[in-house]
Amino acid sequence: MQALVGRIEAVVRSLQGSLKMNNTELHKQGLLLFAEILTRQPEEIKLFTSSAICRDAGRALQEAVSSPVLEVAAEAVKATSAFLRKDHQSTPPVQYRELRALLEAMLNRCAEFSQILLNRRPLGHASSRDSEKAILRRGKFLLSTLEGFRNACRLAVEFQSEPSAQENPFTAPSAEKEDTLEAFSEFLLSACDSLCIPMVMRHLEQATHPDLMEVFLSILHSLFVIVPHMKEKFSKKLAASSFIQLTLELKARFCSGLSHSALNQVCSSFLFYICLNLLSVPGKTEPPSQEELSEVSELLQHGLPQITSRSPESLAFLSDRQYVEGAARQRQCCILLLFYLAYIHEDRFVSEAELSVAVQSFLLSLQDEGECPPVVVFRASIYLLAICQDKDSALDEQLHYSLISIS
Repeated sequence: MQALVGRIEAVVRSLQGSLKMNNTELHKQGLLLFAEILTRQPEEIKLFTSSAICRDAGRALQEAVSSPVLEVAAEAVKATSAFLRKDHQSTPPVQYRELRALLEAMLNRCAEFSQILLNRRPLGHASSRDSEKAILRRGKFLLSTLEGFRNACRLAVEFQSEPSAQENPFTAPSAEKEDTLEAFSEFLLSACDSLCIPMVMRHLEQATHPDLMEVFLSILHSLFVIVPHMKEKFSKKLAASSFIQLTLELKARFCSGLSHSALNQVCSSFLFYICLNLLSVPGKTEPPSQEELSEVSELLQHGLPQITSRSPESLAFLSDRQYVEGAARQRQCCILLLFYLAYIHEDRFVSEAELSVAVQSFLLSLQDEGECPPVVVFRASIYLLAICQDKDSALDEQLHYSLISIS
């Protein structure tokens, strides 16, 4: 064990020394070696048994990710991703302030690189190939950065079940508030909001990569767990920024059939948690009871993975009054809830007239089959009808009768 500690200390000292030299190739090779060691180390054998060496390693990576040479920064980001593993970070005291500084450096370098490319948009037809290459390079760097950030989020989740990692008993009282898991978790939410989300949204204006979006949505999903007291507020902000629409568009574009099943799973999981969070907040309809929430939770769990259609197709499916049963009815209920939650957060990506017709058809279909939908779905239907009818005509007699019979 002593020999192992000595070896990692030597590697860290060597990396620190190489970064002081004016040799890009040496920087890259040093970071490649370090990343390889971090990745291959078995989880059951601690690599860092001294928090001081772990701190020095983090500072070396921080210096490397800030490198003006993109190839060096890119290797440093990959090494950082490997460094953010629970077994590498669990030697007390956990260096939360150092981890925060490292993540800030990584995110700022990515933002800086993205901005440089945006400012250098080529002119003329001849440079379109250069533009495509630049977008590809930016996408790769952004993906690596997001993978590192996702590992930091995973670390925060894993440390929630480690009492010794939540507070640092060896930390000076003056630094106590900054050097806790709670402070680190809140930093992750803030950094995602101010840096990750804007970078991804800017990149989406030029390209959409399924792998990148899978990592990005898994980060958003994990933040609901990392900062539970902020999950409703964060969900409302995401819904108001059209994230329900964005996620549905990703599913429709990439996840039909059996393609991109991992992306479909992440999208469905994200939608599941954002829906439950939004439904739990007092809003346009009466908040559901625990029993009602449990019922809708089961509905969403089964129905969301089946939704891979574009909005017009989803509206048409919701309008289908032919015999609907089982999984198809669950899917209809999920579509209606998604339209409702998007609508009340000003994300109106379908026309009110078409939505009104679809909701009416859905309710009439329920009446035809003598079905009673979950209470949450029924309330959402009534709300959408009321809002759309304010700007449309009065309810027709058949629908009015159907509402009475269903309720």
